[in-house]
Amino acid sequence: MNPMNIIYIHSHDTGRYIQPYGHAIPTPHIQRLAEEGVLFRQAYCANPTCSPSRGALLTGQWAHSCGMFGLVNRGWSIHHPERLIMHTLQQAGYDTALAGFQHVVKDLDEAGWSRILREEDGDHQAPAEKMAVSFLSEKHDKPFFLDIGFGETHRMGNGFSPPPAGEPTT
Repeated sequence: MNPMNIIYIHSHDTGRYIQPYGHAIPTPHIQRLAEEGVLFRQAYCANPTCSPSRGALLTGQWAHSCGMFGLVNRGWSIHHPERLIMHTLQQAGYDTALAGFQHVVKDLDEAGWSRILREEDGDHQAPAEKMAVSFLSEKHDKPFFLDIGFGETHRMGNGFSPPPAGEPTT
């Protein structure tokens, strides 16, 4: 069996307010991914804030074990960034790439992405979908791990509204 490509999609504060989870916010492409891939209906985060939760997910360790006690932009960091899944996958022959936002490391080079996708002006936080589509349209000679981070839903405004009534607003 050939190694599978992995696409890790994360967005800030989206939660389960999208179409695959029964909400009215239309996300047709994510809906299609859910129908053709894996959709977790009973998933839990390892920590209530993003950096520790992502650190736990991407190292396979609890946040307190990997050192990510708080937000990366407030000075917290993973004790051993070489334990991030990107390093492990590279050792297994994967091409690893980041498109868009991440909240795991302060220094992008220590995370282990073999490629940090950037716009021509060098902006690595330009529209993630544009960079991801470009990466996916390339010919790949080896399996890949594409980390796509969307920050657009992190704040209200710009067309985004509060979560549906009756849902927790954590």
